[in-house]
Amino acid sequence: MIRPVLLPLLALAVLAHPARAAEPGPPASAVRAQGEVTLDGRLDEATWQAAPVLDRFVEYYPGDLTPPTERTEVRFLYDDRYLYVGFRLSLREVDKLRKPFVRRDKVGGTHDYVQVYLDPQGSGRNGYMFRVNARGVKTDGLNDEAKQSETLDPDYDWDAATSIDAGGWTAEMRIPLSTLRITRTGPQGWLMVVTRGVPRGQYAIISTARFPKNASCFYCYASPLELPDLTPKTETLIVTPSVTGTARRDEGAAGSGDHSRGQVSLDLKWLAYPGGVVDLAIKPDFSQVEADAPQLTGNLRFAPNLPEKRPFFREGLDLVSTQIPAFYTRTVLAPDLGLRFTQRSAGFNATAFLARDVGKPAILEPGLLQSRLAFPDFDSTVAFGHGKWVRGAADAGLLFAAKRNDDGSSNSVAGFDASWGDATDRAAGQVLGSWTRDPNRPDLIADWHGQSLAGTALALRWDHTAETLWTVKYNLYSEGFRSWLGYAPRVGYQEGLVDLRRPLYPRGWIVNDVTPYVTYDRLAPLNRGGGEQDLALGFTSYGVRNLSVDVSVHPDTRVLTRQGDERRTRTLQWTISAVPAGRVPQVATTGTVGTMIDFATGEVVDGSTLSLRLRTRPLDRLELEAWWSRNRLGDAPGGGTRLDETAGELMATWYFGPAFYAMADYQTYRGRRTWPAADRFSSSLASLQFAWEARPDLQLFWGARSGAERPDDPADRGRSTEVYFKVSRTIRTGRGD
Repeated sequence: MIRPVLLPLLALAVLAHPARAAEPGPPASAVRAQGEVTLDGRLDEATWQAAPVLDRFVEYYPGDLTPPTERTEVRFLYDDRYLYVGFRLSLREVDKLRKPFVRRDKVGGTHDYVQVYLDPQGSGRNGYMFRVNARGVKTDGLNDEAKQSETLDPDYDWDAATSIDAGGWTAEMRIPLSTLRITRTGPQGWLMVVTRGVPRGQYAIISTARFPKNASCFYCYASPLELPDLTPKTETLIVTPSVTGTARRDEGAAGSGDHSRGQVSLDLKWLAYPGGVVDLAIKPDFSQVEADAPQLTGNLRFAPNLPEKRPFFREGLDLVSTQIPAFYTRTVLAPDLGLRFTQRSAGFNATAFLARDVGKPAILEPGLLQSRLAFPDFDSTVAFGHGKWVRGAADAGLLFAAKRNDDGSSNSVAGFDASWGDATDRAAGQVLGSWTRDPNRPDLIADWHGQSLAGTALALRWDHTAETLWTVKYNLYSEGFRSWLGYAPRVGYQEGLVDLRRPLYPRGWIVNDVTPYVTYDRLAPLNRGGGEQDLALGFTSYGVRNLSVDVSVHPDTRVLTRQGDERRTRTLQWTISAVPAGRVPQVATTGTVGTMIDFATGEVVDGSTLSLRLRTRPLDRLELEAWWSRNRLGDAPGGGTRLDETAGELMATWYFGPAFYAMADYQTYRGRRTWPAADRFSSSLASLQFAWEARPDLQLFWGARSGAERPDDPADRGRSTEVYFKVSRTIRTGRGD
């Protein structure tokens, strides 16, 4: 195990290393629009024709900065309210254009699209992403340079239109300056990257940025975008009222009777000063329109981490997500009142959040060998804040998170983080301390007697990308560390990981690259013997028809059981996906086979997991998706399987247009354990949902869902049926003349 004292020294050595320069993309200029720009997907106004054209693109995948096979042009206009981006996307074979309808944020590599990344602050640390496909369907997100990550969670206010013709297609984007949080006047120097996806037999990516293979930074290759005389007249107040209503009937163990509920929510966003936004949410809408996929939980030691699907926490998502997950949005369930602040500038970015939560969310009680969930009956006040100072290729930040329950129990977390990166190396670190007073509630968790705890958590990471790639990580969680607003299911250990990879680029049409790798992960308890380790030998490969392969052998994995005993397993793991045809945009399988631990007994038995996914588009307006997963443990004392659980989902979506769809969804789960306990459980959920973005400032959802739970005991069975609607309207003031 790498000693903890060596990791900070290693990080300091990396930080002291001089930054390596990257070649920026070709410069671009935006000009002021002359006259009105009609958003119709056609660049036929005179002001578009007068705008400078940027057409210096390269293919960086699968080619290596080679001339692109298709011509791409981009132009930029602006006025006092909007930034306009126009694209001309030529095609030699227009009949092969992949142009299906999909839901928002589902535009990806299986159809033709174009996207622009914008860093309005010019800091090179994070930026907005706006993507549109040939049907005019939008996807947007946030790109974080420090984490080398991209999230599609935010839904920003912007609009797009497209047009298809005999020579290809065109696209127009209209992005409010208020969305980009631009209120300063005068000359502007932004950073910009445009990329285009052209999926055929090979999935080609064309870009203004000259990304080399295995680049370690993104915005260091961006193009400068100059706006010579911006005088924004943006909104100072954005008001979004929402109305939701539900009518529900419960039967059996779920309760009995009919229930109806309506709620009015209000979100007020005040652009207080350049780069600063204050957001007040009164009874914010935390309804989740889309249901979570069923989870296979029959053999888990630790609580699962579910993705966030509720339309909230959109400001400062890059600042909420940190190396140690100190803020997991699912820990805030139903606040009556929320106040949030977000700051964006070239040198300082920050977000802070304060709320009164009456939803009584579960509290995660971590441990070395397993975690437990407690469901309290008290309300709480929660707060979170994270600020980062940016200077050149480095940043440093301070973080706090706190939750105080009405029974007097509380948890506070505070600490700092830093990161640095250049074209080949990237280093990041974070250290947090926690101070906790547990509830005096042994009826919820036997260990809760009102005691006080304190602990620390440390995370360090170094990534190197060149001909050979490596990653070194070190994590430490002391036994007393708690993060009630975060996700820390395991404590009382230190862990080191080394990942070594060597990409190879064979000259062939089927396979674009093959990367053999070796990974070694070692976990050691802090206050006891034994430990866990995993050696993985494998390879990844990417190729024709979006082929993606990851296969690894784990010949000697050591795992601690819930009883604290060390057991050994051997497994083969794989993840394989491909796009066989334009009408079949995904075929995928993930699985594990070998020996596994039955955590209910601590025994090593034969087992397997298997997941299959198929997505088809028989028509451009119709999408069908099927998903099925199975978890199996064999060798029961009486023969046969001791655990067998399956989950599946069927979805059908019909698109009336790029912003109006109907989705039918059916989910099912079946689980049976014959040893050590003999019980069965099954559940199902069927739903029909309509979603319509009538205008950029008006969204409507309505639908119905019905779910049933069927355990062995008929007295515990129940069913719930619900119909619902949601209307959201955005009103903007303070634009000026």
